[in-house]
Amino acid sequence: MSLAGGPATVRSETHVSTHPLTEHVRRPSRPARFALGLALVVALAVAVGGALVARDSQAGRPELQAVLDGLVSGPDAIAPGATAYVSGPNGTWMGAAGVADARTGAPMAAEARFRLESVSKIYTAALIAQLAQDGRLSLDDTVERWHPGLLPYGNRITIRQLLTMRSGLIDNNDIVNASESAMRTYLARIEDAAQRERILAIAARLEGDPASEFSPLWWIRFAAWQPLLFEPGSATHYSNIGYEILGLIAARAGGKPVATLYRERIFEPLGLDATAYDPQGPIDGPHARGYGITPDGEQIDTTDWHAGIGAEGGIVSDAADTATFLTALMQGQLLDRGHVVELQGDGLWLGGAPSGCAGQAFGWSGGGNGFKTDVWVDDGGTRVAVLLLNARQWDTAQQAGDTASHAALARLFCNA
Repeated sequence: MSLAGGPATVRSETHVSTHPLTEHVRRPSRPARFALGLALVVALAVAVGGALVARDSQAGRPELQAVLDGLVSGPDAIAPGATAYVSGPNGTWMGAAGVADARTGAPMAAEARFRLESVSKIYTAALIAQLAQDGRLSLDDTVERWHPGLLPYGNRITIRQLLTMRSGLIDNNDIVNASESAMRTYLARIEDAAQRERILAIAARLEGDPASEFSPLWWIRFAAWQPLLFEPGSATHYSNIGYEILGLIAARAGGKPVATLYRERIFEPLGLDATAYDPQGPIDGPHARGYGITPDGEQIDTTDWHAGIGAEGGIVSDAADTATFLTALMQGQLLDRGHVVELQGDGLWLGGAPSGCAGQAFGWSGGGNGFKTDVWVDDGGTRVAVLLLNARQWDTAQQAGDTASHAALARLFCNA
C-alpha cells in the first residue's frame, strides 16, 4: 500500500482501503472498524548471529529530539509518546518523548516495545524469500500448490503476486469499510448459511468487546467467497489478506508454525531479544500502551484491539531491534544480496522512494488501532531511521496524522 502524503511515498499499512493503512478517511481502528463494519452485517442479518546496532544514545542531537518532542506535545501533537532509532554518517542516536501509559503518566523509554503493524510484512516477505532461496518454494508457485482448496481461484494466484499486492484479492479494509449495499452483496455471496452465521457471531462478539480475538483464517474465507477484483498480475490492490495467506504458505513450506520460523530464521540469528510474534490480544512482556484518538481528542486505550491479525501485522518490537533487522536485511545477512536486489526490483517489500537527501530510501509504514510505525533504510544498510508512535488518529484526522508521522521519519533519516 502506498503511503498517502509525506515527503516521499513508501509502502504503508493501515488496515484500510486501497493501501491497508493510510488512504482515505478511515473509521476508527481495525477491531473498531471491524466491529462497526460488521455491526452493519448484524443489522442486515436481521433484515436478511548478525551484528547488532548500538543501543547507546549519542550525546546531543537536539535536532533529532526536537522531532520526537513535536510529535507528542504542542499544537501538532499526534501521539502521547514516541521513540526513534537513527543511524548514519553522523553516528547513532536513540531517543524517546512523551509517555508510554497515558493513565499512569509513565514516561516513554527508548527501549519501549510497540506493535509494528504492517511493517511486519517486511519480516513475512523476508521469510518467504529465505524459503525460496533455500529451495523450499518458488515465488511462482500458486496458492493451490501449497494450500489446495483454500481459494476457488488459488491456481491463478502466485506467491509473487501475493507479495506484490497483485493477486486481485480484496482487502479486509474493503470489508469493514463497505457501504450498506456493498455489505449486502458480500453477504449474499456466502452461500453456506452456517458460515454466514459464524461471521455474524464474530461481528457481534467484536461489537461487544473489540479486544476479543478471531483467527485470520476468517478473513481468508471471506475473501474466498468474493470474486477477484481483477485478473492476477494485471493490476495492484493492497490486500492484508494476501499476507495472511503468505503466512500459511511459509508455515507449510518451512514445516513449522510461522511463529517458530520468525524466531529461528530472523529473531534469534540477529539477536532480536525485544522482538516477538505476538499478533492478538494482550502483548506479552513490557510494552507501551497504544491509543486511538477520536476527532474530539479523546484517547481510547486500544492496545489489545488486534483481532484477526496474523502474518500481515503481528510483530512486536522496539526501535533498535527494528533497525537491526532492516540493516541486516539490506546488508545480506538474512538473504543473499542477489535476492535482496531482485526483491527490491520486484517491489516485493521495502518500496523505494527518493529520500530527498541520501538517494533512494526503502521502507514501509504500519498503522492500526493504536500504534503507528514508519521505517526507512538505504540500499546498503548504512543509514536507517525507525519511528514508533503509540497512537493513531481516527476518522478525518487519520490521513493528516499519518502524513505528519512520515514527514518526521524523513527528517530523522536525513539528519542521520
